[in-house]
Amino acid sequence: MTHQVISTLPLLGVEKFFCLHGGWLTIAHAAHLSGNYSMLISNASNALQCLLKRHSRMRTRLRVDDNRYFLDNLQYNSEHLSSDLFFSAIEITNESWQELVERRCNQDPYSNNGTVIFPLFHFMLLYNSQQSDDQLFHLVLFQNHCVSDGQSGFILIHEFLTMATTSNALEISEPLNTEILPLLGQLIPRPY
Repeated sequence: MTHQVISTLPLLGVEKFFCLHGGWLTIAHAAHLSGNYSMLISNASNALQCLLKRHSRMRTRLRVDDNRYFLDNLQYNSEHLSSDLFFSAIEITNESWQELVERRCNQDPYSNNGTVIFPLFHFMLLYNSQQSDDQLFHLVLFQNHCVSDGQSGFILIHEFLTMATTSNALEISEPLNTEILPLLGQLIPRPY
């Protein structure tokens, strides 16, 4: 599937450090919830499309080219940026949710012979259907540290939960945010 690149930023400094030489750092934020998880599954697609429009960083991919690291900003297209790329619901029975999260964080995210990481954000709903509706389930956001800090995951989880649990979730319309936020290194003044 081809994605239209609207701009490219070279990764420098700390962002580059987090993916240098084929390395990666996946951050996991977890929300522990109770109640009926099926509402989140039903409304996930629309909530994610709103988040993809709202947050341009969610529409990026990491690209490696001859030891140079780039962040490609992709054009919003709901067909190419399918919600299935950014959300999965997994039933867990015997395995603990912590083991599943740890395995996912340690899983090599690169594809195309180690030249691309896409998507850089992924929500995963972990549930046990054998439990009653008021039992605990988990919403985990995985994000690559080259594009996200340790705090923004909480904001994304809050926004996802707000949109996915709103009674008129299917009617929510989000304008497309085309502002591309600079990388951290570009925000730090240099004395030289």
